[in-house]
Amino acid sequence: MNGPVHRTFVVVDVENSSRLSNPEITAMRSNLYRILDEVTNRTGSVVANDDRGDGCLLVLELPVLEVLDKVVESVVEGVRAHNQTVGPLEWIRVRVAVHEGYVNRDDRGWSSDALTATFRLNETSVVKGTLKNASRAVGVVVVSDVVYQGVVRHNYRPTVTAAEYRAADIRTSEGEVRAWLRVPGYPEPPLPVDAAEPTKTRTKQAVRADEFGSIKANNMIIGDVRARTIIGGDNRGGAA
Repeated sequence: MNGPVHRTFVVVDVENSSRLSNPEITAMRSNLYRILDEVTNRTGSVVANDDRGDGCLLVLELPVLEVLDKVVESVVEGVRAHNQTVGPLEWIRVRVAVHEGYVNRDDRGWSSDALTATFRLNETSVVKGTLKNASRAVGVVVVSDVVYQGVVRHNYRPTVTAAEYRAADIRTSEGEVRAWLRVPGYPEPPLPVDAAEPTKTRTKQAVRADEFGSIKANNMIIGDVRARTIIGGDNRGGAA
């Protein structure tokens, strides 16, 4: 590949996979990749499908609206359908992070700060805590502020609506990065208690949406998270 190209990134991780035995991990991976293969075969435009042990990175040529509408929703439905056919010990629950930006590829794989930021989004304590609180859910979806402001808040399609999302301000060494969470099947995501309190003090200006992709992942502090619950259109800058 010569030069950077713009792509949509989806990172899918399975909850609590570190607690599984080796045979259980093998079975989980088989089920997860069956679901992902079914989704990507239907939607196409997958540039890369990189294994991450307990999850997967998808790099897609599809615009982010199509990814949210087709890929993410299909992954959620695929996990739900799987869980309805197996016992509780074989259930899968996933964290799905979505971002977009420029990326480079060399002989060893893909790289960019936007790509790395997608992984960091997926790993934040507020995302993990929200899924933990949503005991009846099959997963949690987190999108960057870039994706929310550019696509989600405009409610282009019934499956991509702003009403189910809530904002979380994730502190980094460069300021605060806003992300947006939803839990499919819930009217609003059950954010962790300590993350549901408004930020009381801000020592740095929040990072603008168009700067999210430039955050250096190795400088991100993912253990210190505060979130603000935003309901309706009062504080969303035009969200319905």
